[in-house]
Amino acid sequence: MLRTITKQCLFLILCLLSFQGLALQESTETSYIGSQQCSSCHQQQYNKWQQSHHFKAMEPPNKTSVLGNFSNTTYLHKGVKSTFSSRGDTFFISVTENNGPTQEYPIAYTFGFYPLQQYLLDIGNGKLQAYNVAWDSRPTSAGGQRWFQLLEDQANAANSEFNWDRHLYNWNSRCAECHSTNVDKNYDPDSLSYKTSFEEINVGCEACHGPGSLHQQLVQTNQYKKSENTGFSTQLTAVIPFQFTNDSPIAQPINGKKAKDEQSKQVNACGGCHSRRQVIGSIDPAKPYHDQFRLSLIHDPLYFADGQIQDEVFVLGSFMQSKMYQQGVTCTHCHDAHSGETLLPDNALCSQCHAANTYATPQHHKHSADSPGSQCVNCHMPETVYMGVDPRRDHSFSVPGAAHDADTPNACQQCHDSSIQGWSKYTDVFSSLNDRARKADTLALRDMNNYINSPQYPDIRKATLLDLAAEMPARLTVETITQQLQSTNALLRRSAVDASRFLPLDMRWSLLNPHMDDPAADVRFSVAEQLAPTLQHLNSSDAARLQKLLNEHHAQMIASEDMASGQAAIANFALALGKPEDAIASLERALNIEPNYLPAHLNLADIYRSQHQPLLEKQYLDKAIVLDADNAAVQHAYGLFLIRQKQTQNALAYLRKATEVEPTQVRFFYVYAVALDSVMQTQQAIETLQQANQRWPNHYNILLALVEYLEKSQREAESWPYLSTLSAIAPNDPAIKDRVERLRAKTP
Repeated sequence: MLRTITKQCLFLILCLLSFQGLALQESTETSYIGSQQCSSCHQQQYNKWQQSHHFKAMEPPNKTSVLGNFSNTTYLHKGVKSTFSSRGDTFFISVTENNGPTQEYPIAYTFGFYPLQQYLLDIGNGKLQAYNVAWDSRPTSAGGQRWFQLLEDQANAANSEFNWDRHLYNWNSRCAECHSTNVDKNYDPDSLSYKTSFEEINVGCEACHGPGSLHQQLVQTNQYKKSENTGFSTQLTAVIPFQFTNDSPIAQPINGKKAKDEQSKQVNACGGCHSRRQVIGSIDPAKPYHDQFRLSLIHDPLYFADGQIQDEVFVLGSFMQSKMYQQGVTCTHCHDAHSGETLLPDNALCSQCHAANTYATPQHHKHSADSPGSQCVNCHMPETVYMGVDPRRDHSFSVPGAAHDADTPNACQQCHDSSIQGWSKYTDVFSSLNDRARKADTLALRDMNNYINSPQYPDIRKATLLDLAAEMPARLTVETITQQLQSTNALLRRSAVDASRFLPLDMRWSLLNPHMDDPAADVRFSVAEQLAPTLQHLNSSDAARLQKLLNEHHAQMIASEDMASGQAAIANFALALGKPEDAIASLERALNIEPNYLPAHLNLADIYRSQHQPLLEKQYLDKAIVLDADNAAVQHAYGLFLIRQKQTQNALAYLRKATEVEPTQVRFFYVYAVALDSVMQTQQAIETLQQANQRWPNHYNILLALVEYLEKSQREAESWPYLSTLSAIAPNDPAIKDRVERLRAKTP
């Protein structure tokens, strides 16, 4: 009787089980609750956070949050007058350009607070713009308490992208995700408008820990278990301590593997907003960094050749170059997680892991005690000032040494003249190799590949060199690509994929198609880019596999569709798929976002060139010339257009200028030399190639052209140095061997 279950009872039991399952499912769903909810249990952390840059990243304007002088003050810069005023509790910025009509904007939000504060203005269509006259919030004694112009040389210039109401100052696309919590841009590409929302106006607790509702529920129901059942999707626990052992002056982690695991968790949570990167997925502190972002490598002009910061790169790319990062050091070994401040003052911070009796001595730092030169950070973390007043320290913790690039700064020269440079005997292998790799120095290739394949060097530096190796195609490069595709490091696998771009499509497919399911979204992004041109050549089964990846890639790029650069990337993807009309549409959308976006004009011109539509090609080139006549790529493109129009003499002036202005390339010199030779100016062609050889030594095409033009000018004897270098670059090249033998036969 007890074992008998009627249909009605069975139905009731199933309903109860279903209800319990539904209740369980609902209980595990998480939502945002706001930082205020955290304060009751975490008051100390909450109080620290309220004093932090995270708390003050963005605030509603009021008499406490607004730091600038809004007592009807004015600031004039190159014809633009800015007036700062207030009425009641509302603050205004009035803008008058070149004595034209005045437009008044109420401040929507404050943006940052120290050492400068900007103000966000609503210009319609949901667009918030960061006004480019900022308040210097430093004390008067430090030069602060004043209004000042950001990017003074570029702001307000005709056709400048750096005007405050243009795309480079747009908060929605460029700032919001790192100044607020759980931002949804809600961009409409048809109307170019936003309905951007966020869970919390500033960088709150849940920006780093994830949504807190389940955590709160577990605590309230006494189900919370530290490190086991916290309710958070990521566990940001205490860092692994370091300790001194075996009389070593440098401490080591007590558990190296666990230290690296904890480091990864912090990079996932902190790295996205503290790095120069592209968003390629939903932002979530629990997700691996390389599933959310695409980190910028150590390329020009972001970094100097030795890896020191040049442009604004926001810490992570620098830190990943350091020996400290390799050992498992992470953010909160040095910084308080909630205040952001350093844990200890001055050299005491470094002495946690670097024995003071070894390193905090005049024998080590070569300065008197208690002098600025005795401070570790002044030599190993030199400052670079950004945004006019904001000094930021380099986190690569490099050793000052001789630079291989004349433009690379030396920390010693912050206080001393160049005579001090010989003091440090330290030389950095990477600095030399990266400098040579940037110049496409083929003779550096073997040393580059040895560096890349060595386990002792930072992965981000190896990835940088591997990416540059693609500009020096060789069998050795293919071998290194093949090896690094198996790396455990996502950056190295990504660079191996990117470096395959010089390979023919069939070889590229054979090499990369096994990696379409790489665990890192960043690597899959690169695989999709490199394999897209193969789609039309594949059988149906392989095409279906690739199409799935390409669909993911398109979704990755849509994350940046509200930026002109994002639309340009989507256009390049369409071209790789053989869809020029789609590419044209994307580039036109880029110009809708920013009418003066130079790459879009050049790319449209190139598409119309390929379609044999010279009138449309010229239309976009003419616009590019008006926008930036001092840009080398613009001058070069216009010169080539005139060559195709059989106007070689007219083209020479443009091609020459492309070699004289920045950013120039070795190819511009080569093309200019060929054009000179074609109009019987071979001597000038030789001189142009010699200039290129000084700037880009050991470049195969430059050297070979020099040899050919010297032969043509009956000056074969002068070609010996170039032939010698060519023989070293390509020892088995029959054309080079033949020239060497002929020249030897002619030489007495």
